[in-house]
Amino acid sequence: MSENNSTLLEGIKVLELTTMVFGPAAGVVLSDFGADVIKIEPPVTGDLNRNWHKIPGLPISEIPYAFQMTNRNKRSLVLDLKNSDAHEALCKLVKDADVFITNYRLDAISRLKIDYESMSVINPKLIYALATGYGEKGSEKDKPGYDTICYWTRSAFENHIFPYEGWLHNFPFGAGDHPSGMTLFASIMSGLYKRQTTGEGCKVTTSLLANGAWSNSVMLQAQLSNAEFREKRPRDRTYNFSSLNYTTKDNLLLKLTLVNAPRDWNSLCEALRREEFITDHRFSTQEQRIENMPLLIKEISEAFLEEDMDFWLERLTKYDIPHSKVFTYEEAAADPQKIENGVIVPFNHPEYGPMKTISSPFDVSGSDKREPSAAPKLGEHTEEILREAGYKGDELEKFLST
Repeated sequence: MSENNSTLLEGIKVLELTTMVFGPAAGVVLSDFGADVIKIEPPVTGDLNRNWHKIPGLPISEIPYAFQMTNRNKRSLVLDLKNSDAHEALCKLVKDADVFITNYRLDAISRLKIDYESMSVINPKLIYALATGYGEKGSEKDKPGYDTICYWTRSAFENHIFPYEGWLHNFPFGAGDHPSGMTLFASIMSGLYKRQTTGEGCKVTTSLLANGAWSNSVMLQAQLSNAEFREKRPRDRTYNFSSLNYTTKDNLLLKLTLVNAPRDWNSLCEALRREEFITDHRFSTQEQRIENMPLLIKEISEAFLEEDMDFWLERLTKYDIPHSKVFTYEEAAADPQKIENGVIVPFNHPEYGPMKTISSPFDVSGSDKREPSAAPKLGEHTEEILREAGYKGDELEKFLST
C-alpha cells in the first residue's frame, strides 16, 4: 500500500453491461484502482455468473466465488433494456460516463441499441470497450464464444497439450477470460490516454480469439514460419529432460525447468548427487544428452525418487536450479510468496465473514488499491444510482417496483 492513500482512477465512471467473466474481469481491475464501476444487469437473473459456481464439476460452496472474484467494489443497477424507460435511463448515465464496457453478443448490442455509434452520439468523449469471442468481422462473428473454445481450442493450446482422447478436466474456469480481461483493461487505459491527448473518445476492442492467438503466438509464429513440428511422444521418450515433472520419494510431483541447460548442467548434476554425469560420455555435452535422452530421463527420475520433496526443494534452491513443487489448490491459495507480495489479500465479507481474495496483478507506486469489498447483490444500488442521475418520486418508483 502507498503512503498518500490516493486511488489512481478516482473520478472515472464506468458503465458495465457485461456477463460471465471476460468483460467483468476488466471492470474489476478498474474498480480496484478506484473507478466507480456501475454493473448494469437484467432483472430477475442478473449476470449468469452469479450462479455459475453451481454448475456440475466446479468446487462446491454456498459462496458465489466466481461472481465475487470479478465483481468486487462494483455497484449493481437493474435495468430491463428492452423497456424504453430503462434505455432512456441508460442514456442519461452515458452522458457523464467515461467508460462503457460490454461483452454482449453483437446481435444483442444492435438490438438493444447500445452499439458504439449510438453511445458516442450521446457522449463523444466516451471510451467504448467491446469484448467479443470471435471479433467483429468474418462469418463467425455472431457465434457464441467462450474462452474454452475461442481462447484455448482455437489457439491450438489444447491440441498442443492434450492427448488425442482429451483430459478428464478442461482448463480451469475463466483461465482464458482473466488474461483476456487484462488486455481489455489495457485497451481501456489506452483509450483514456488517447482522450487525454486528443479530447475525443474512441472505441477499443479485443476478442478471446485474438488473446488466445497472442498467448500462443510463439508456436503460431513457428507455423507461420513453416517450421517442422515434432511428433508427440510419451514422457519417457520426450525431447528434453529439462522441463518435466519428477516424482519424489514421498510421491509428490516436482517441476524442473532448465532454461539454460548447458550453463546449469553441472550444477544440476551436483544437486542430484550425480557428479559423475558431468564427465559421463553419454551426458557430458548437449549433443550427447539429446542422443541419450530416454536414458537420461530414466536416470534423473530415479535420482528424484531417492529423497522426499522437502529435501529436493532445499537442494535445488541451494544450487540455484529453477524448480517448484506442483502445488495443489490448497497450497496455491496459502502460498506465503503470494501473500507477502499482495497477490492474495484479506477482506471482510458482510455475509460470510473474514476471507481472502486474489488482487489484480499489478501495482502503481503512489496509488493505493481499494480494500476489497463484497460483490453487490442484484440491484443493490439501483435506487442510489438512479437518484444520482436525477430520478425521484414516481419516476424513480417505476424502476424500483419491477
